[in-house]
Amino acid sequence: MHPKVKIFITIFCYISAVAGLVTAVMDASQKPADTTSAVVAGALGVAFLLGGLALTRKPRY
Repeated sequence: MHPKVKIFITIFCYISAVAGLVTAVMDASQKPADTTSAVVAGALGVAFLLGGLALTRKPRY
């Protein structure tokens, strides 16, 4: 993968992770709590976070 494309996808993953986790917290803190939406947004946020971490991990040789 081209390094610039990899950096772009990594930044996109981190921004999406932050947006997903913030959305999850906002949905969970509403009265009454929107639990389903919070769980889905949190799961997507964690998935994007793990994707960003996987892309920034140095390869082991």
